[in-house]
Amino acid sequence: MKTLRFAVAAVALLGSVSAFATNARVESMGKKSTFIMDDISIFDNAANISLYPNFLIGELGTYTSNQVKPGENQDPNDPWFGGIFSLDIGGGNSLSIAGALNRKEERLLRFFPEVIINADGTSVPAPQPATNFDGFLGANFNNKAIGLHIYFAHQDGLDGDSRITGDAFVSALQLDGGINFEISSDYSIEIAGGMARLQYGPTDRTLFDSDLLSYFAHGRFFSRVQAINGHLIPVAHFRSINAPGREEFDVGGGMGVDAAFDRGFFWLGLDLFYNKQKAGSSWKVESFRGKNVNTFYDYEDGISWGSGEVARLWQFGGTISFGIERNIWWDWFVIRVGGQKTVAYADYKASKDNEKSILCPSAVGCYEDGNYFVTNPVNDGTRDDNVGFGIGINIEEKLKIDATVAEDIVFRNPFQGPGRLMSRVSATYSF
Repeated sequence: MKTLRFAVAAVALLGSVSAFATNARVESMGKKSTFIMDDISIFDNAANISLYPNFLIGELGTYTSNQVKPGENQDPNDPWFGGIFSLDIGGGNSLSIAGALNRKEERLLRFFPEVIINADGTSVPAPQPATNFDGFLGANFNNKAIGLHIYFAHQDGLDGDSRITGDAFVSALQLDGGINFEISSDYSIEIAGGMARLQYGPTDRTLFDSDLLSYFAHGRFFSRVQAINGHLIPVAHFRSINAPGREEFDVGGGMGVDAAFDRGFFWLGLDLFYNKQKAGSSWKVESFRGKNVNTFYDYEDGISWGSGEVARLWQFGGTISFGIERNIWWDWFVIRVGGQKTVAYADYKASKDNEKSILCPSAVGCYEDGNYFVTNPVNDGTRDDNVGFGIGINIEEKLKIDATVAEDIVFRNPFQGPGRLMSRVSATYSF
């Protein structure tokens, strides 16, 4: 089936090691997919489902806990699966449909509270969304791909302890679309954008509340550079999030480069950003069942955004990141490594009546304004920390399994007892 010639060439270039990427591949070789073409980009630009016809994708989940006792076991968190199916309609054109189940869109769900405290002072653990559904439609005509995407995560009536209660409600809905156009054999452009709605609390809201609509857009441009057998990749993004009691505005752009070499692939990028956040007095970090959690107070008269009840945080900085992978020993085995470093200057404006705002960088609270520098975690085992390491297995160019390896594996005493060997396992199967 014919798809975008340029995009296929780009995928083939990356495919000198692995034709399809996964979250585990991205996590272990640079932590982000901003500057590489991969199948995970379908969740950023729905048009890209036309580039990956007829394949299945999924994850066993993430395993980041180090609290498992000797002799015990723990299943990974948040496994999900999905697939893309395409139909050739002649003339090199195609139609595609895709879906994914149980995937968590963390760019939205990270705004959900952990605890909801009602106007009468009662508290309930915030529900876990039950639907978590991605749906896609796409088409490719004359090397011009377009796509539409919907994401829906909802729960109403059961709190986080699976108790029936009318005080439990969370809902996230996202609608977006994108294009991927081949300008020439050496240039291709991607543009995507959409809107989202976030709601939570003890009662349902209207389907679309104009005060709670969020907007986003992003794009990237691939320009072939023959001298390095790769591409120059400028990128830009914009995101404006509005949720009950919270706002976030983020804009940025950067430049990256990729290059293929014998049995391997390398990329490097710098992404600058400006981020501004506001949180009302309803958002606090408080103790709940002996743990500090993010709590959201749902007042009957709504959230006050008066100057004395709002904490503010703005940050300006950048992230430099890189990734490299190479087949070693056998054609079916690949090893990966990568990393990122974020440095930003921050300015915090404290709320007069909310010293423990969710935006406060200190666990003991913020009682005054201040400026400081922030950076990403060094070694907490998450996708946000500094370095990653992983392996991949390619079985007959059909089944591909990727794993993110625990960063301390080469330093660990194998007789010590519990500890994770891998933090994420992903797979794709093309047919």
